[in-house]
Amino acid sequence: MRTIKRFSKTILGQKLIGFLFYLITSLICKSIKWQYLVENEKENILKNDEEYIFCCWHNRLFLGPHLLPRNRIINALQSSHSDGMITSIAFQYLGMKVILGSSQKGGMQAFRKMVKSIQLGESVAITPDGPKGPKETVKEGIIKLAQITQKPIIPLVWSTKKYKTFNSWDNFILPYPFSKGVYSFGKPIYVKKKINEEEIEKARKNLENEIKRLTQLVIKKTN
Repeated sequence: MRTIKRFSKTILGQKLIGFLFYLITSLICKSIKWQYLVENEKENILKNDEEYIFCCWHNRLFLGPHLLPRNRIINALQSSHSDGMITSIAFQYLGMKVILGSSQKGGMQAFRKMVKSIQLGESVAITPDGPKGPKETVKEGIIKLAQITQKPIIPLVWSTKKYKTFNSWDNFILPYPFSKGVYSFGKPIYVKKKINEEEIEKARKNLENEIKRLTQLVIKKTN
């Protein structure tokens, strides 16, 4: 176990494990019989090239990137920790760009890169409760990003009928192949340019509640 952990911290190990992670997640995603919950909102996203701030809970990161639209450049925010680097390799195989940083390390630099990428006409993807939680608690960074860029936040949620839940801080979800799956994009959520700290907190809580509501909808649909 220690040998594998040491190997995962090397560049070669991260590239190999990242590719295997991409391959496994791709195969599982393709094996699932997917149903889209609200088709018209999906079409609205696919028919335009507007810059979006996509977000998905950290515990649904296994398949979240595979369900993002492919008609735009998406920059994924990832931790520079070894686990994050492995995930970053998988993202790159999906054709996504990667911005390294987190609230613990390189957060401000990563935030500026996200703003810059949106200004260049690209989108970003964030786990709003990552990388260490608390579970399903939105941090205010995504709200400030939407405030500064004036681009909408698009929640992404998914669920499968059969899955395994890990005993991790976020109760990470591993979907089983050939299961029934449901996913959905939420309606665009905008944040006003000029708001105070109280309004930022309100927007943060509203986003958190909306992602939770959508998550419960897709879970109910798979039961």
